[in-house]
Amino acid sequence: MARCVQRLIGSMIRSVIWFRRDLRLADHEPLLEGCRHGTVLPLFILDPALLFHPETAVARVAFLLESLRVLDQDLRRRGGRLLVRRGDPVTELVAVVKAAAADRVIAHTDSERLVGRWRDAAVNRRLAMEAIPITWIEPAGASDALLGYPAWSRRWHRAMTEAPPAAPTRVAVPSPSECLPDLPIPTLQHLGLPPDRKPLPAAGTEAALLRLESFCTGPASRRYYWELSYPSARVSTGLSPYLKFGVISPRLCLHRLASLAGQERTRQRSAVQLISRLRWGAGMHQRFRYLPQLEQSSLWTPFDVDAVPLAEGAPADGLEAELYAAWRQGRTGFPIVDAAARCLAAEGGWLELNFRSRAIYASFLANLCGIDWRWGALHFMRHLIDGDCPIDHYQWAMQAIRDPSAAMARLPAAMPELFPAALDLDQLDPAHWRALLSWFQPGRRPVDAVPADGSAAAAPPTRRRSARRAGAPGQLSLDLALDLEEGTAGST
Repeated sequence: MARCVQRLIGSMIRSVIWFRRDLRLADHEPLLEGCRHGTVLPLFILDPALLFHPETAVARVAFLLESLRVLDQDLRRRGGRLLVRRGDPVTELVAVVKAAAADRVIAHTDSERLVGRWRDAAVNRRLAMEAIPITWIEPAGASDALLGYPAWSRRWHRAMTEAPPAAPTRVAVPSPSECLPDLPIPTLQHLGLPPDRKPLPAAGTEAALLRLESFCTGPASRRYYWELSYPSARVSTGLSPYLKFGVISPRLCLHRLASLAGQERTRQRSAVQLISRLRWGAGMHQRFRYLPQLEQSSLWTPFDVDAVPLAEGAPADGLEAELYAAWRQGRTGFPIVDAAARCLAAEGGWLELNFRSRAIYASFLANLCGIDWRWGALHFMRHLIDGDCPIDHYQWAMQAIRDPSAAMARLPAAMPELFPAALDLDQLDPAHWRALLSWFQPGRRPVDAVPADGSAAAAPPTRRRSARRAGAPGQLSLDLALDLEEGTAGST
């Protein structure tokens, strides 16, 4: 080790940049801060506590690995590279800092999971013992202070109106060495995770920006603001996996959406709705900052009354176990529920399973089957490519109603898709989830009959808030941002 340190001192390595849920180069303050002070060493640590977490989705790990490969390529185009280590983050981080003779670590804060909170606390203690400084930088709009929602929202919007920093043109890193070898990004097989064959979205910031551009210039941005609540709507941006891992930041998204302010009214409304959802997701992460126990328990304690802790095993044998299995496998006999189940298992839900479909699927398990919502959240997270604990767990808790009679009274009106009077089950094969989802088309109530020609009306509803005080093209209006309505979880 001493030989490695001495060999690298001349390279003037200043900062180890610890990448976590921020796998991009643009709008990345830790990387820019490190580059201002000279040489950097970009680092990502594959944490076994997260790789083999009970809620790990193999497809989500596969997308993470692909995102790391593209990040490494982006760094190499600028003269850098990404060092990927596997093991205990405390041990690996200290070892890399010492091998690189770095004078500090810089990283974004992250509060997604309890194991991550424990990890960061352990890192702080160990680095303090080793006299290694670490600089934690809040993501744009986040805060370590306890803020009420209105104050936080104003803070977030102010941060979003600031121009996102561009990616550095040059990233100076040390040459590979015996201590810091240039190794390829590991595969699922190397990690001991068997592939589950879900198709993955293209990885990388460029792929995310292409999706955003396609949304802004294509027909989806004319319909997004009203079609998003329909299970069959094809207007999702597909950005949720990229946002989950920070491949693209909300601020980068907002500054592209700002150009829609001077366009037709429908695109303006869609921009407002999408900004609202981005803000809502950021708000869930901020809430987990204060209330990390939401990962395992509800904010509203009645939802957890008589709940069976997950540590005690799967739902008991008998009717509950059969209901849970049928719900997971898509054989409940309720077409929209079975469609959602098969969509989740086949494709990871990031594009086709929008927030309305997720809400229906979740409500069926918790409210009609009376099964602890945490079992549903576990199944979701084991399949979702865009699975984001603060958003998914909180929404699961919010969907649960502990009083079955209240659920039965509310659901027919709140979720008529569960009770489609005109749906001919003999005409729809439950194995074909896409056909089932497509039956619930925009512009038609689920209880309406399917037209003989198979067509469906596609007109927006008349009552929607308009995008007021829109700014000029290319300029984000703070007044517009503050006029947003509350969003809902799910794929954007």
